[in-house]
Amino acid sequence: MKYTGIYLLCLFLLQAKESYPQDIQASNPTQISGTVGITNNGISIVPSFSLEKPATVFNMSISKGRFSFDPELAFSLEAKPWYSLFWFRYNLSPKLSKFKINVGTHLGLNFVTIPLPGSKDSIQVQKTDRYFVLELFPRYQLSKHLTMGIYYLRSHGLDPATLNALNFVTLYTDISHIQLSKKATLGITPQIYYLNIDGKDGYYLTSEISISWKDFPIIFKSTMNKTFESTVEGSKPFLWNIKLVYPLKGGKIRP
Repeated sequence: MKYTGIYLLCLFLLQAKESYPQDIQASNPTQISGTVGITNNGISIVPSFSLEKPATVFNMSISKGRFSFDPELAFSLEAKPWYSLFWFRYNLSPKLSKFKINVGTHLGLNFVTIPLPGSKDSIQVQKTDRYFVLELFPRYQLSKHLTMGIYYLRSHGLDPATLNALNFVTLYTDISHIQLSKKATLGITPQIYYLNIDGKDGYYLTSEISISWKDFPIIFKSTMNKTFESTVEGSKPFLWNIKLVYPLKGGKIRP
């Protein structure tokens, strides 16, 4: 019963692909895009947790029609892996609709450093924890500059001594395309969220600010996370980072 939701989601996505008209699938090119970012403090997809050291993050998206494959790989600047996410997503909403809803699942790999068992010396080894994750993301575009919605993520640990159940629910707001000048554009994504990990929970506020410049290849981003009240182990009272993001040149592949 533990993975019934994942099984049903896979069946749904398979059925949706079979029912999607073949001529529409053929007319949609495969789109490829990606980014690479470097930050002074790696902050997780659940922003109450961080690497507490500089990191680099690679994002890629391969999409065709309603489906996309979105891997995300993160490393410390010592070239040690931090986490790897392999997202499969499906867009349930019509292409031009202001209301959008995505469902997704991924196998997540989290890499942690632990002392070597039985060793008398301070030898460290890397351990890999595996997680199955589901997400649901309904949202509505109120205007060119404002989108609001709810993001829900549920995670199950697959290995002993990992987190059994994680529930992450956030009230999502995206304020985008704010012109600061003829060349500078501002985006702000404030979120209030609830986090529950194996019965311990907390309430938080997080916000990401991004500034981009026309004809300049680097996007400046900063994430801040404030804990209101929490019994979740590892939650910090306040987290922040600065990130420089370079969009990789994408493209389209037609059948």
